Amino acid sequence: MTPKALINAFRIDHTGKGVALSVDEFATSIPSTGDGEYIWVHLDWMEPGVAAWLSRIVGLDASIVDALVTRATRPSVLFYDDGYSMNLRGVNLNNESDPADMISVRIWCSEKLVITLRNKRLYAFDDIRASIEANTAPPVSDAFVLTVAERLVFRIDDEIHTRDEKFDILEDLIDDTPISECKTLPLRMEIMDVRHRLSRLRRHIAPQRDALIKFVTEKPGWSDKTHKRRARTLTDRVTRLVEELDSLRERTQIANDSLMAIESERMNRTMYWLTVIAGLFLPISFVTGLLGINVGGIPAANSSWGFWGVSLILAAVVAFEVWLFKKLRLI
Repeated sequence: MTPKALINAFRIDHTGKGVALSVDEFATSIPSTGDGEYIWVHLDWMEPGVAAWLSRIVGLDASIVDALVTRATRPSVLFYDDGYSMNLRGVNLNNESDPADMISVRIWCSEKLVITLRNKRLYAFDDIRASIEANTAPPVSDAFVLTVAERLVFRIDDEIHTRDEKFDILEDLIDDTPISECKTLPLRMEIMDVRHRLSRLRRHIAPQRDALIKFVTEKPGWSDKTHKRRARTLTDRVTRLVEELDSLRERTQIANDSLMAIESERMNRTMYWLTVIAGLFLPISFVTGLLGINVGGIPAANSSWGFWGVSLILAAVVAFEVWLFKKLRLI
């Protein structure tokens, strides 16, 4: 394992105090731990040598190593005799990044060792390091995993709440859009973008909910019953987030239907008035077309008042049509 692959490592005791460890201490073996202590190793799984270190030094099975360093992952949890592996997702809050491009977090946890892997910065681990500096780190490995999961879900919750507030503003814009103005296309494009982002978030959060449910129901043993209650509470929170995502997606569909209705109404009005205008001009178009044929016998063809006479007749026809349309409530 190269020095660049190791982001940080700490030996943490049951009081929450942590001591930093160097990469040299992991060259040939995992450092020893005393009673009530465990080691947290944080790695960049994209760096070379990580898979080999996990296999040779940590002694993990090849299937576990593959689950921790493979590129394509989905949230899941797998239990083994000496520990469990967990894959989770967190929103991408790095600069010039889309939060919906969620970052994969891979975890191996045993009683004395927690290994976390990621390929981009996640603020959840900044929270853990801050707690170590304050001597309030999670006292046992199970609590550490739960804390990471809680910090990931906390920021997912913030992101969904932000999306919800932005969509409230978008709905107000839709409600204020006059039928007579053609402003629906930009709003529809924005709704499509929101729906696409929500779908990408849900694609990872729904499996994350299932993984946490499995974590609660199938974990062989808990170091403390409070940890199981924390896991259950976290599962309920993620379930609520999935429901909020589904609700938001339904709202985007309703908003899109509203814009489609506005466009349809505007088009219907336009077609209606075109039909009315065509109906008004149809009789006079017929008359002018009939008088315009190149044959003899056209009445008043050589008369000086012929044009004005025909114009007055056509004006009378139009006036009669307007009166008739109003009587029939067509206009």
